[in-house]
Amino acid sequence: MKKLTEFLTHHKHHLATGAFVVGFFVDIITFRTINLDVSQIILTGYLLIVGGSILVLASPLHVGASKIDTSMRAWLPIIHQYVAGNLLSAFLVLYFSSGSLSQSWPFLIVVALAAFSNETFFIEKYRLPFQTTLFFLNLVLFFALATPIALGSLGLLTFLSSVGVAIAFFILFFLLGRFFAPSAFLHNASRIAGGVLCVVVVVVLLYVTHLIPPIPLSAKSIDAYHSVVKVADTYVATDEVRSWYERFFDIQGVTLHLSPGESAYVFSSIFAPAHFGAGVVHQWELFEPELGKWVIKNRVSFPILGGRPEGYRGYSFMDNPTSGRWRISIKTPDGAVISRMSLIVEQVKTPPVTAPKILE
Repeated sequence: MKKLTEFLTHHKHHLATGAFVVGFFVDIITFRTINLDVSQIILTGYLLIVGGSILVLASPLHVGASKIDTSMRAWLPIIHQYVAGNLLSAFLVLYFSSGSLSQSWPFLIVVALAAFSNETFFIEKYRLPFQTTLFFLNLVLFFALATPIALGSLGLLTFLSSVGVAIAFFILFFLLGRFFAPSAFLHNASRIAGGVLCVVVVVVLLYVTHLIPPIPLSAKSIDAYHSVVKVADTYVATDEVRSWYERFFDIQGVTLHLSPGESAYVFSSIFAPAHFGAGVVHQWELFEPELGKWVIKNRVSFPILGGRPEGYRGYSFMDNPTSGRWRISIKTPDGAVISRMSLIVEQVKTPPVTAPKILE
């Protein structure tokens, strides 16, 4: 037992990094299965633990502190890193589900930099500014989720409001830091302010360029069919009969074999919280080899209402689409991509075998 304790004490720094990684993967699994209300409660608890541990670690250890206090202070970084990993992975899951991979890569870079910086000597000198900057980023990501849910809407003003709320809470956190650890927070005040400013500039820039997914909207399903009709409260599609291996190995996207003059349909189900109203756009684009780019061929807009666990359903269609590579993007009216699918259209003389399909 003594050797184990000595080993753990000697490798404390690496244990903290390991806790970061473990926390990261734990939430990648768990946040896929819980709803937004529970997610917000858990995230609030994570933020309180991370913020509180930063304050404790920055505050001086009192002379004559007991062995228990000293031991707790020594092992607190591991708890901090574990919960920090939970936070980042939770936001990764939530934001990834609300957009395509092209929208999520900036956050993946942030996670990678956070994990890498934890192992460098550079971060030792600037540990408090780094921790507070990452904490502020988590506040922004949290309120970028919570504010639209509270207001029931999306848009630039809503996002800027969420950033403003995050700044207000961070100011309160900084004031608490000046009270509990005045020396550390006053000495690093300019660096902390610089980190906050950098986060604000980066996230606003990412938002206006549509690189931040439109959370809390998320696509439950998107697929292409030969036809879609609404019967009472049920949607019925005409789908091609395909074997499981045809679907599995169709890496270029869904393939529709259409007869001359036949239309292509795309059905989507978009989740939104209760009492949440928003608009979505189905944007049909055809890849033009001569131009070497995607060309918009059709845009269909319709409103969605939140509250249905399976998502709000809707569809669009393209009359007599040209054979070739298509992509259909589900977007917000201001251009943020919620989801995207690839579609291959092939004109055939002999119609394929089809069957009706009930859409959820």
